[in-house]
Amino acid sequence: MVQFKQTKWDLSDVLEATKGPKFDSVLSELNTDVTDLEKLRDRLKNPSSDLVLQGLKLTEKIIRLSNRLQAYAYMWFSENTSSQEAKAFMDKIEVLITDIGNKTMFFNLWWIGLDDKTASQLMPGTSAPKDETGGSTQDKKRVYSSENADYRFYLGELRKLKPHTLDEKVEQVINLKNITSVSAWTSLYDQVTNKFTYVLRVNGKTLKDEKGRTKQFTDPEVTAFFPKPDPERRLAAYHALLSKHAENIDLLGEMYKNIVKDWMNDNVKIRNYTSPIAARNLRNGVSDAAVDALLSVCRENVKVFQDFFKLKAKILGVEKLRRYDIYALPEETGRKMNYSSAVELVLDTFESFDPKFGELARNVFEKDHVDSEVRVGKQSGAYNMSVVPGIVPFIKLSYADSLRDVFTIAHESGHGIHAQLSSMHSVLVYEPSLTLAETASVFGEMVLSEKLLDKEKDNNVRREMLLNKIGDLYATIQRQAYFVIFEKAAHEAVSKGATTNDLSDLYLSTLREQFGDAVDVPEEFKHEWSVIPHIYHTPFYCYAYAFGGLLTLSLYKMYKEDGEKFKPKLFKILSAGGSETPENILKEAGIDIKSKQFWQGGFDVLGQMMEKLKALS
Repeated sequence: MVQFKQTKWDLSDVLEATKGPKFDSVLSELNTDVTDLEKLRDRLKNPSSDLVLQGLKLTEKIIRLSNRLQAYAYMWFSENTSSQEAKAFMDKIEVLITDIGNKTMFFNLWWIGLDDKTASQLMPGTSAPKDETGGSTQDKKRVYSSENADYRFYLGELRKLKPHTLDEKVEQVINLKNITSVSAWTSLYDQVTNKFTYVLRVNGKTLKDEKGRTKQFTDPEVTAFFPKPDPERRLAAYHALLSKHAENIDLLGEMYKNIVKDWMNDNVKIRNYTSPIAARNLRNGVSDAAVDALLSVCRENVKVFQDFFKLKAKILGVEKLRRYDIYALPEETGRKMNYSSAVELVLDTFESFDPKFGELARNVFEKDHVDSEVRVGKQSGAYNMSVVPGIVPFIKLSYADSLRDVFTIAHESGHGIHAQLSSMHSVLVYEPSLTLAETASVFGEMVLSEKLLDKEKDNNVRREMLLNKIGDLYATIQRQAYFVIFEKAAHEAVSKGATTNDLSDLYLSTLREQFGDAVDVPEEFKHEWSVIPHIYHTPFYCYAYAFGGLLTLSLYKMYKEDGEKFKPKLFKILSAGGSETPENILKEAGIDIKSKQFWQGGFDVLGQMMEKLKALS
């Protein structure tokens, strides 16, 4: 059996060097491609479909090189946010990419500015290319290729931005402004919060390290206490985390308010989107109606998870759960797992589901594309980085031996599988929209959960595992939906002059709506919003988790009903990447994302899981 070691990742497949001849060669190639694209500017006054195709191919090359530089810079910085060298490199790349964006945006802006008839005539693959004598060639492979299908979809999506696109000079100014506005605020948020360490006091005693000194816990180490059976340790962990953020809430709040104002200024006041979230929806390829339906159904089904937390209180032997207790395990199981065993468990599970699933997941680990160590200064959380088609994705973890960490491996490996399946597409469209981005990751968790449940014979342990799975689905679906419900209200409040305290009060009110009378929510949770990186980095991102969670419940139900017949549908959804709208990708699976009935179906599956849990309680 292969032994997987907990190490840093090897980023050389992305970039071999950050200075010297090899790095200069990358910059030179990028500069040549940018210059070649700029040469097309005057020629676009007399455009042809071949000229559009030439521009797209150069755009692809520029994006591939830019993505490599940006991915390397971000991963290097996230592995050690205290590194001044990494931060300087990331800043350098950000300036470079902004400059490239300003030089090359003319091509997309030109395309967006065309009238509909001209754009239709210039679409790649609209007709057979002309030969030099004016005749039509019969190169159907070129005309009707999947490459052209990707180009046509990409160009079609650009056309949707026409009502929200500004002239070139204004777009260039916004790009430059972002370096010292929203990008600076999010970078500062990372630097500040990733340096936080936490001291835990349990029953009045400060926890010590092996040398008897006050132990400084990292964020992953603190959050590892959340499911612990000891209620005092859970309370201590939450109190340490929330009190640290409360101490810094004025600073963190100022960062957030400026990010929100920037988002409002750019997207509503300047680009004329109807609302702050509408800008995200268009970029995700989903309608406002679909997102409204999703959030509405989540809000209407608060009782499903409220009933879950009431049942969990009964299982834990308490009258009512506190917010500190919602992830608690009923008792110590002793089921810790070292990193190598956890990786093998996930890979074996995926291979049992489908050999291709297992093979693609294994690629990531065998290429040393995983950073799994727990380190001070390392960015908290986990992510998958899909760089470009042809490069095996990267995964960042902070593995601390818990069962929850095992599921994180499954989750991020699912993202890696998704990226590899869609790598047949152009870099312009190979990444799935945010709304489909969680499909493979949550599905992978479901497959792992079922395997562990099937192997377990002890009903008490099965009950615990089911309890944890529904709890994870709460965190994926309802918790994430309510983050967005908060964000929608917060963006409106900031536009009306809300203070940081106002935002904290607003968050607390949405939290208490979510839990109702099922969970006691202490006042100190009012600052929890400042702990959530996504609302700083990517406003309104989090509904993608709820989307993916409910979607995957429905897909998993189809798998259980149809067995092997279902797998081609799943692989087709994942292989599509971002080459079609989510609505069209899912239509073939019989899913209408604008239908509240569809979203309700996911909650119906949750209801069935609740019945199984009740039977074991």
